[in-house]
Amino acid sequence: MATSSGGFWQSRLGRWLSSTKNITGSVLAALALIAQALFGLGAFWPLVVVASYAVGALLAPRERVDLRLGVGDTASAADLQDQLGILRRSLTGQASRLDDDANTVVQRILGTLDDVVARWNDLQSAPDQTHVVQKIILDYLPTSLQNYLNLPRTFALNSRVAGKKSAHDELMEQLDILDKETDKIRDALYAQQVQTLTDQTTFLKDKFTPSSLDLSQPDPPASPPAKS
Repeated sequence: MATSSGGFWQSRLGRWLSSTKNITGSVLAALALIAQALFGLGAFWPLVVVASYAVGALLAPRERVDLRLGVGDTASAADLQDQLGILRRSLTGQASRLDDDANTVVQRILGTLDDVVARWNDLQSAPDQTHVVQKIILDYLPTSLQNYLNLPRTFALNSRVAGKKSAHDELMEQLDILDKETDKIRDALYAQQVQTLTDQTTFLKDKFTPSSLDLSQPDPPASPPAKS
């Protein structure tokens, strides 16, 4: 079962603290401190420590994005809500690498998924759609995004391999498919709720429409006495 315990490490600060760049910079800074303690680095040793960290952070390879969250295919509504929150926080740290048009569609998809998961009990009568929503949250959407974000930005935007579409074009096509599918599922849920309201209206009309046996109805006027 998913929990929010890993939320900090999915935040921008948490990802930086656990990143290769931070670890490499910290190791070089620590070595500079050891050198200061053993040999002395002069009056400007604090600057040497800071510079060592900066060099390590700059030279270390960029951390690969991993948005697949490792939850089983039978996640509960609470699990899915947690994963949507973690995915949002992860994408916040990648905001500069995700273009505005893509980010707009992603946020729309996430909002639609919020609506669907909030009505999870209503979706249980449609197991195929339930499975699709789980796969979108746990696999399809994270996979599309991380495959794109792990490319160099200039290559993703401009390069076309063998004359095909750019990585950005491919991402937008995938997001469009997911956007339409999530909309379709949400609309079906709304339609189901409208039908439930309609059924309730019909029930209430049948229950409370006055009948000829309703005691609250006035008695019909008496017939005049027959003339002899």
